Amino acid sequence: MEKEMRESSMKLPTGYQLERDPDMLVLRRPDGVVVGAFSARGMAAEVVRRTVEEIARQERREPETPNPDAPNQGSRRLDAVHSTLRARFFGHFELLCDDEILNLGPNSRALTILKYLLANRGRPVSQDHLMGWLWPESNLKKARWSLNSAIHGLRKLLNGCSVSMNYVLLDEGSYRLSSEIIVSTDVDEFDERYERGRRLEQTGEAAEAAIEYEKAIELYRGDYLVEDLYEDWTMVERERLANAYMDIVGRLAVHYMENGQLRECVRCCYRALEKDRCHEDSYRLLMRCYAQMGQLSSAVRQYRMCEQILGQEYGTSPSPETRSLLYSITMGEARSEDRSRKPLPLS
Repeated sequence: MEKEMRESSMKLPTGYQLERDPDMLVLRRPDGVVVGAFSARGMAAEVVRRTVEEIARQERREPETPNPDAPNQGSRRLDAVHSTLRARFFGHFELLCDDEILNLGPNSRALTILKYLLANRGRPVSQDHLMGWLWPESNLKKARWSLNSAIHGLRKLLNGCSVSMNYVLLDEGSYRLSSEIIVSTDVDEFDERYERGRRLEQTGEAAEAAIEYEKAIELYRGDYLVEDLYEDWTMVERERLANAYMDIVGRLAVHYMENGQLRECVRCCYRALEKDRCHEDSYRLLMRCYAQMGQLSSAVRQYRMCEQILGQEYGTSPSPETRSLLYSITMGEARSEDRSRKPLPLS
């Protein structure tokens, strides 16, 4: 192919370089960013030529002349520079660009790198780290080729956004997201609302804290990156967020119980048990709620469920506190029945 490239009259845009080695051709922008990677074996020169010509057309494209009479000109100019990405890490991963869900496509390596860059966007990620992690069995040349191909696929994926720009930058051997992108995530919002709720709770503003907690649990669509359960880098964060979620629903359940909002308390308890069916505190709260609502059989049934599940999972019995609560509920029911059987006094 190299002979075909020389025979063609193709010219690169100013500052662009086409690096060659026996296995691949890499097209770089003046800032070192890879904009194309091609196999040097069997790849048609026409494919390379079309890519370069498209880049040349973009380079020659002049910026639109601003119309001073057009309304909202300033906001349109801002939109032309910045793009907004919203990442949803809870449950199955989703990426929204300017409020539109992106089709993430089949390139699993590109998607893995995207998730990692978004989750670690506070620091650049080195090429060596990505190659060693994603292609540990490959030699350096093959791993570099695979990485370049994945990054090229990632850039193509992000080209689905409404704003045309280079989203992934290479700087001194490390990749990072462009600072021109405004990134938000459901995890960041979850953490912010959790912390805000705790501060409000500490200052005695329980109702306001409950509002923040409710907004936080709405964001929790499922465990962190459920499709990446066995990726080492996701495990610690998944556990941290799951513990925070359980703390939030526990705080909400107690708040609703103390304020007589029994059905809301029941709702939160069941959310906790969906996450951890051995959560004994939630069984006790459910027993109290049902007892206060006069549904004593439901209260006893919660104890029986707790007893069965703890036995199945851990081979243990409910704690003395839970057994004592059952005793109080059943004795209260017995005293109530005794009073109902007491004969009426003769007139």
